[in-house]
Amino acid sequence: MIKLFNSVFLIFALVFSTNAQTFSYDFSNGYENWIGDFADYPITDSVFYELEFTHSKLPLPLDTNLYSLMITGNNHSDDLFMFIKRKITGLIPNTTYMLQIDVEFASIAPTNAIGVGGPPGEAVTMKAGASLVEPKKIDSNGYYFINIDKGNQVMGGADMQSIGHVGVSDTTTVFTLINRNNSGKLFSITTNADGELWVCIGTDSGFEATTTIFYNEINLIFTKVNSIYDSIKTGVVTIIPNPTSDFVIIKSKPEMINKKYGIFDENGKQISSGQISSAVFKLDLSSLSPGLYILKIQDCNCGASKIIKI
Repeated sequence: MIKLFNSVFLIFALVFSTNAQTFSYDFSNGYENWIGDFADYPITDSVFYELEFTHSKLPLPLDTNLYSLMITGNNHSDDLFMFIKRKITGLIPNTTYMLQIDVEFASIAPTNAIGVGGPPGEAVTMKAGASLVEPKKIDSNGYYFINIDKGNQVMGGADMQSIGHVGVSDTTTVFTLINRNNSGKLFSITTNADGELWVCIGTDSGFEATTTIFYNEINLIFTKVNSIYDSIKTGVVTIIPNPTSDFVIIKSKPEMINKKYGIFDENGKQISSGQISSAVFKLDLSSLSPGLYILKIQDCNCGASKIIKI
């Protein structure tokens, strides 16, 4: 029997999981229903900003037999938002999902470099998210803005998260494939009555010159919230995906953020530890062998129902 003192135990098994629904795109068959557009620029300046979106082969020295979505623009102001979007169908209606967005793209932007208005790498923020309304640019007094909340130039908003920048390395001189994702903080979204939503990925630029991106591969992983979080029991909570292959997701109330946790094997031996970093917390278990493990959230004088938000 597991005794509870000032802590909560979460039990999970590490085996194969089938709870996630994945959509993958490599653009070998064209645009694959992805649409490109631009915002945060004067409506009369599309030519001046050199805006272009097209289905394209990857640039040299990358494999030119592979296809991508190329988007480019020359930022002449404090900001330029270049984005791609796609309507996702086939999800369960009126259902809340945790969404992981993995983006592989080619960039030539160096890091720690001097640039106009900001560095070419770190000053261009990659963002990703989802919304029920179609992301569109709208005319506001002669200036295009996007109709969803993407946040400011660096930080994300209600509809999009910041997932990194477009810089490759300090010595970058050629287009190189890099990856950005939100695996550390999954995005929460509830589908409409038809089981649909829109996914949006884009770059928010503080670099006042040309940025060119080749989107090579995009993977969208939807996991139902009611599949992630199983029924609450007194003191013991089963976390889903369960069974799982490589991770579990813990959704907690704000007061649990920064709480410490430990992972113990069946014999009570602690094998790792860490800290809950956010309200939706993904715990990587890929290094563990198949078996039964116990996650102990420490320094908590409350029951499981006060920790796990269903």
